[in-house]
Amino acid sequence: MWQAVQWEHFFKRVTSKKQSMKLEGLNEAVEFGAKMREENFSLQEGETFLNHGSYGSVPKCVQQVRLRFLEEVDRHPDDWYRRNGYKYWQESQKAAADFMHCEPQDLVFVQNATTGVNTILKSCRYKPGDILLYTTLTYRAIAYTCDATSELYDGVKSVELDIQFPISSEDEICEKYEDFFKSNPQTKIAVIDAITSPSAVVMPLKRLVDLCHRYGVMAVVDGAHAPGTLPINLTDLGADAFTGNFHKWVYTPRSCAILHVKREHHSWVHPLVTSWNHALTLDKQFFLVGTNDQTAYVSAKYGVEFYQRIGGMDKIIGYASKLATEAHEYILKKLQAEPLQIPQSMESPTMRVIRLPDLPQYPCTREGSIAFHTDVRYKYNIQCAIELIQGHLHLRISCQVYNTMEEYKRLADCLLEVIQTSRKN
Repeated sequence: MWQAVQWEHFFKRVTSKKQSMKLEGLNEAVEFGAKMREENFSLQEGETFLNHGSYGSVPKCVQQVRLRFLEEVDRHPDDWYRRNGYKYWQESQKAAADFMHCEPQDLVFVQNATTGVNTILKSCRYKPGDILLYTTLTYRAIAYTCDATSELYDGVKSVELDIQFPISSEDEICEKYEDFFKSNPQTKIAVIDAITSPSAVVMPLKRLVDLCHRYGVMAVVDGAHAPGTLPINLTDLGADAFTGNFHKWVYTPRSCAILHVKREHHSWVHPLVTSWNHALTLDKQFFLVGTNDQTAYVSAKYGVEFYQRIGGMDKIIGYASKLATEAHEYILKKLQAEPLQIPQSMESPTMRVIRLPDLPQYPCTREGSIAFHTDVRYKYNIQCAIELIQGHLHLRISCQVYNTMEEYKRLADCLLEVIQTSRKN
């Protein structure tokens, strides 16, 4: 308790001699496409980069802000950890909360959405018979998290809800969840995707959260791809916990994600690593986790600023969605391939998925998917995502403001050549 009192005293008296941070070299009037890439991103020259959805790409001006923060840390580490860092962290916390429409004290930073889900599941208190629910579309790291968490407690089990393609409607998804809840009243937590990964299906999020609450189930949302792509209002959504990456679609450095926790759960949610601020408020606990690098978090404010200054959601998603639709249709026709069988209302604004033909050279295994996308990368200088989804290889395209239709035509030509060559052999 003495340590908690000392840290509380520290946070009350801390002052910050803040340097003026601002985005430099940003041309707000720049057109989207090749010029946007050239002026604002550091992507490797000569590479066709069509996989923003996996790891994001940090604008040059946001990189520079982070470098200035890193320089400040190394000029005086004590000033950073004892005095200045928390003020920067709070500024980013406020910017992220405004962006996601929630109260700052309910939002903290974590490394990524997987860390966010791990934090909630491994902080929660369980009793024998409790069920952790995920689905066949759940990101594998999160499915493993549910399994690993259940193994920590006697009598707790994780269960996979079966969702197969084709999906006919949002109603079908909601009915599957409701049938499960009716048959399994001991369901403690349901992990709900906002946009599934890697299959890029937009789930009926608000309906599922409300359904969970109707049956007394905690709704934990894996919103890895949601910030920046879907108009999420966390206050209205009402999920018990929501985690989402900012480094995918909000232009922050990697290892920057948010975790929003409903106020009633603050007392039992803690960072995965217990550190000096254990007995303090949620944000103070998550601010100081050992000597972790906080510069990605404090740069979030500037990723949000970049997002807004180049046009905000209407302009960014308007461009990306139009490009995704056009590229999707072109590749389908070029390859004579099949789209993922889902309603249009459940398509991601920025990503699309296409089933690839079964090829003997690339077996329908994880190893086959890796071999396929590795060959495309090194033979054609194209980075895309080839994913194993329910027993077949699929192409997932991710459209950003620096992509062009010419790049997707190049991808289609490359894939057609790979398919034809494989069939000949």
